[in-house]
Amino acid sequence: MKKIAILLALTALAFPYGQAVHPQKAAPAVSDALLYEITGPGIKEPSYLFGTIHIICSKDMFPAKRFDTYFNKTRQLYLEFDMDDPTVLQTAVTGSMLKDGKGVKDMVTAEEYAKIDAAFKDYLGMSFDALQRFKPMVASTYLMTSPKVIGCQPPVVYDSHLAQRAAEKKMPVLGLETSSEQIAVIDSVPLEKQLKDLVKTARDPSKDAMEFQSLYKTYLTQESDKLYLLAMEGMKTLGYSPEKMLDERNARWIPIIEREARVMPTFFAVGSGHLGGKMGVVALLRAKGFKLTPIRF
Repeated sequence: MKKIAILLALTALAFPYGQAVHPQKAAPAVSDALLYEITGPGIKEPSYLFGTIHIICSKDMFPAKRFDTYFNKTRQLYLEFDMDDPTVLQTAVTGSMLKDGKGVKDMVTAEEYAKIDAAFKDYLGMSFDALQRFKPMVASTYLMTSPKVIGCQPPVVYDSHLAQRAAEKKMPVLGLETSSEQIAVIDSVPLEKQLKDLVKTARDPSKDAMEFQSLYKTYLTQESDKLYLLAMEGMKTLGYSPEKMLDERNARWIPIIEREARVMPTFFAVGSGHLGGKMGVVALLRAKGFKLTPIRF
């Protein structure tokens, strides 16, 4: 479990551009899932909470016929940030770039840059020169979500797909946080560490690729608690802050989810790593008196 898996489980920021899973029979006592029905005090019609992996092969998306049964009951969509607003996306892109016109090439040795460039040519078929002004963590994500890693071409950005579905229904698309707050998640990891991790990935990209593929397979089992544990394990290994990447963000989202679920039936979609754990969105909402019923596909 490495930085890419964590980023994909936690934030949509890495994607500022714009056969279904085989149905499973729910066990009698399902305790976790990727989709939850939200009911409780002040809620007249149910809302839904969904955990995404942000990027997925179309064949692995949850069956549209059943998924739409829940999505179509709602009247607005909340993503981590509003991917339907071009000004928000532009802010995200700008915030993903290194400052002062600098690039990764200016911050690593010639030998290290050659390794990075070779990895991007191998996995993406393009030189790293086109991405070297991105912050290293963002650039790394492009590498680990390449067709060679994820196994399909082109993959689907789940958040963009949901935003498109909402547009077709003329549903408003809103954000639980600003793109600046998402930028702060990446910036909470020192630039020196991001560079070190990028060089390490470039020296053996197959290792990180296998770790992402493992996370991907776990996502398809719909076990949100296991995904949370994987995220925590990865953060401990890398020295990342669970408080910055998970807890503080979850806590900021709860008042918005409470308010909007009471106003109208809403579909909330966040990175799946945010669902599980004692400080996860599911537990925090339950602590507020709401009932979250897991739904398995």
